[in-house]
Amino acid sequence: MDNKRRLIRLDVEDFLEIKPLNEVGRVYREKTRNFTIMGICFSSQAEWSRGQTLSIDYFISEEAESVRLKVVVVWSEFIGTDKGYFCGCEIIDIEEAKKDKFTNYYLKKLREKFS
Repeated sequence: MDNKRRLIRLDVEDFLEIKPLNEVGRVYREKTRNFTIMGICFSSQAEWSRGQTLSIDYFISEEAESVRLKVVVVWSEFIGTDKGYFCGCEIIDIEEAKKDKFTNYYLKKLREKFS
């Protein structure tokens, strides 16, 4: 079986605030399971549909501010009533002023993993 992943996924439990672009005022607070600079996976009690676009405030553990991501749901799988859904999203846009912050965070986590 070919591994289609191009980047190393890093296991983290960073906080997320997820806002569906089609629902004004709804905010879901979740945690990441893993991430790369191209995508994130997270657990959620809400069901997300493939192709749905979300706005995510990604709270880097060492920072006080979040980085705003725009993502599209690639897959969503129901795990169980206690864990809800496990979702995978592709990052389609990163807040311009904080792109370096997000990229540097990924590189820092890579160094920690392999040192």
